[in-house]
Amino acid sequence: MTRLALALALGLIPACSAAPDLGAPQTSLAAQPGWPELLPLAPVIAQAEAGAALPDPTAAEQARAEALRARAAAMQAATP
Repeated sequence: MTRLALALALGLIPACSAAPDLGAPQTSLAAQPGWPELLPLAPVIAQAEAGAALPDPTAAEQARAEALRARAAAMQAATP
């Protein structure tokens, strides 16, 4: 019972103090330069529905993909 009373007393101590004055924010994050411009999604959806295909992968991309598949297979084989 004394632990409960102590925890309750210690928990209420911060409630007795005033909230710190943080002041008004200096600038908003949205007003800072460097944020990307948001674009409408409709053209992207239209392009996807039109069936626009990705370009064929190059030989280097295919070789890298095959190396990653082999590495994944080796890791799966090594896992007990």
